[in-house]
Amino acid sequence: MEVTLEKNKVQYTTDYNIFSYLVGNRDIVNKHVKDLSAEIDERDLEIPIIVNEKMEVCDGQHRLEAYKALDKPVPFIIKDGLELTDIRKLNSVNRKWTMHEYMMSHFKLEVPDYVSLEWFVRTYGFSVSDSLAMLNGKGYTNTHDMKMFKEGKFVIHDLEKAKKTATCIDYVGEYFIHYRKVSFIRAMISVMNDPVFVWSIFENKLKNFSSKLTNQGSRNDFILNIEKLYNYKTSPEKRIRLKIYGT
Repeated sequence: MEVTLEKNKVQYTTDYNIFSYLVGNRDIVNKHVKDLSAEIDERDLEIPIIVNEKMEVCDGQHRLEAYKALDKPVPFIIKDGLELTDIRKLNSVNRKWTMHEYMMSHFKLEVPDYVSLEWFVRTYGFSVSDSLAMLNGKGYTNTHDMKMFKEGKFVIHDLEKAKKTATCIDYVGEYFIHYRKVSFIRAMISVMNDPVFVWSIFENKLKNFSSKLTNQGSRNDFILNIEKLYNYKTSPEKRIRLKIYGT
């Protein structure tokens, strides 16, 4: 595909040899190229790369490699005078989307589960990440969960159970100053999902022996602390063992 080079205009070419890379730019990361290739192929994306008048790639070197791997025309824009210092400045101010921005993007598109998620975050005041852990039915989020969330494929497992968990965590706040600490929130999500844990029993212990609930450094340490409070002044046959994360 021959192309007449014009400036400040999106053009397309399959002549990959017209492009070169600026010496000193970041190295190509093969995994990133592979991930981009999959996204471009699946969604038929056309995101132009930016080159200078020498056809040196100033922004989009991974996209260029992805288009090459897919044997697709490369969309590009020529901008005069761009140098390596401009690339560094551009990369230093680039900002990834936040979890809240992903949520609001799908919320504005009226994706039902994201409408409920936005309501949940706004109503209870938990972070998007903690809210996902409550709503997905697992009590935690992994890399796959985050990928699905960003792509608009998040599915709420049990809204009513998540509402109860959020309400219980807020109730603990009447007795425990660190109730909004991330590791404590994750510990509470875990124990609320544990079938041996009975909220009414813990609620009663909290009312009477709240000083036994102390600040901890990790989710597992908080789970052990919650277990200790739950079992306090309980006969041995009625004591429980809570599941520790990773076991």
